[in-house]
Amino acid sequence: MRNCKQAFSLLLMILMVFGLWGSTVFGATVNNDETITLKIIHTNDTHARYDYNIGKTIGYAKLKTIITQESPDLTVDAGDTFHGQSFATIEKGGSIAEIMAAVGFDAMAPGNHDFNYGSARLLELGALANTKILGANVRYTDSGEPFFNDSYLIKEINVNGEIIKIGVFGLISPDIYSDTAPSNVEGLTFGTEESIIETAKTSVAALKAQGCDVIVALTHMGDSNNGELMRSEVVAQEVPGIDVIVDGHTHDIENSEVNGTLIVQTGCYFSAVGEVEITLKEHDLEEAAVSGAEGDKDQISGQAEIPTNDTEGVVTQVDEPSYTVENKTESLITASQATDELIPADPTVANLIATIEAREDPIKNEVIGNTPVKLGGNNGNIWEDVRLGEVNLGRALADSYLFGTGADVAIENAGGIRAEIAAGDITKGQVIDVLPFGNYLVTKKVSGADILRMMETSIEIGVNNQVAMDKNDNSWPGNSGSYLQWGGIKAQYDLSKAKGNRVFSAKIGGVDLDPNQMYTIACNNYLATSSDYPELKTASILNEYSACDEVFTTYLQEAGSERFLAAVNNLNITAGTTPESLSDPQPIATAQKQSSNNPKTGYGEGDWFRALLGVLCF
Repeated sequence: MRNCKQAFSLLLMILMVFGLWGSTVFGATVNNDETITLKIIHTNDTHARYDYNIGKTIGYAKLKTIITQESPDLTVDAGDTFHGQSFATIEKGGSIAEIMAAVGFDAMAPGNHDFNYGSARLLELGALANTKILGANVRYTDSGEPFFNDSYLIKEINVNGEIIKIGVFGLISPDIYSDTAPSNVEGLTFGTEESIIETAKTSVAALKAQGCDVIVALTHMGDSNNGELMRSEVVAQEVPGIDVIVDGHTHDIENSEVNGTLIVQTGCYFSAVGEVEITLKEHDLEEAAVSGAEGDKDQISGQAEIPTNDTEGVVTQVDEPSYTVENKTESLITASQATDELIPADPTVANLIATIEAREDPIKNEVIGNTPVKLGGNNGNIWEDVRLGEVNLGRALADSYLFGTGADVAIENAGGIRAEIAAGDITKGQVIDVLPFGNYLVTKKVSGADILRMMETSIEIGVNNQVAMDKNDNSWPGNSGSYLQWGGIKAQYDLSKAKGNRVFSAKIGGVDLDPNQMYTIACNNYLATSSDYPELKTASILNEYSACDEVFTTYLQEAGSERFLAAVNNLNITAGTTPESLSDPQPIATAQKQSSNNPKTGYGEGDWFRALLGVLCF
């Protein structure tokens, strides 16, 4: 009976692998001291940034060159890859998947935004990218069966006739339910922190039992200190046997060791590519049997407990690892370092990118709406106009966010609006030009008092922007782009009053704003983290939605001309004089300058109230 159980357990493990034993590849570096060095190239949170931008993004053509130059033994991505820029959203991630296939990724973890086209589409994208999407904790709610086709990956490296095995599994944060639209993950469960820890332990045990010398976890979790997200550090602390965690989600630069596990992350938006080097030493099995202590992450045992439905459990020895991990280091190749002289673009991938861009041109020319008036400002300089006052395009964008989320109030930062739209037909390409950053929509809960403070902050930013404009000063305030365009609220302010004490009337949904009431506010994900608005930054995200350009496109197609024109033609925030019957309210503290550490959609906002000057934007 014992032998039957062992055989059945072995069969279960083989089924978990689902045929993931790839062909053996020749690689690694043999050092003079007879140690061996493995290399892992990794990316995360590229958010569909795909091409080289000097000093900002590396892009896939240069990544391919890095792979050619470095000859890594494993190339992986930690998620949030297929969504975020119009280049990707036009083809529902297919363009990015096609490029990934040309570059050559072994595996990736699913990111929350990779579900933005729906879970079924994500499976298709994995196949198009010719890579394994590894998310061991993602299961069907009804059956409990794994959602992704592959539980883990084992890659064999041939070093002078000796085989080194690298085992890889993936996890995604269970907090995804608020990180993508609920419909995108309908019918799926992502577990809890406790169940994910058990899933990780099971994966490590199975990989050890297969004789893996190195175990890598791809995690879309991150190093969050806000107390809400599950952290990759917890996995490292609670799960013995993981050598490296390639992390993502929080857009941090990580390079730390926790409980013997190296945790790495490259930041975001293709600003860097990571390279992990792992030094291995051939290991004496007899010595290892004596000296190997439980929980020693670098001393890999050839035995693993494979959980079964039998309470007795079964320990099945399948293979013995041959090497001990001696050292692990991480280094970054940054966009600033990726010059054409040092890292030229791979011509094959560069040509593929050009081909995709050309085929998307007709899509960008697709007509999706019409406007009888120009959407923009009065001066023909949209960069200035959106920082100096309320513009009809800003109102239309904010109204589209209300339409897409059902929020009470919506805002768009001036720096996120990058182009005007001429009167006439509106194309997808024009919408993309207006909103080129690939930001997505989020909702949060804030109080009425918070909204008033945010409005006061925006007014002050507009005042400072106008001062710079009047001086013909090329150096505008650093937070000029944080001026807000509003929707869902009607308000009046008095510039003769002191800073923080200017708004004297505000209505939401036609009802006086209640400072103590909680309201739902919609904004882009960049603005949601802006330190200019700490009231917004510290509020928890309720939900995440599609890219802002997608939301605006749907609005133009479905909201109807009556609603659209009402938003275009009717001012939301106007200047006036405080009625004598109103006593001066207590000043509302204004927010501080935004942190330069936050990813930026643009430069700032202004709402310098042209109503005060008698200039209205229609």
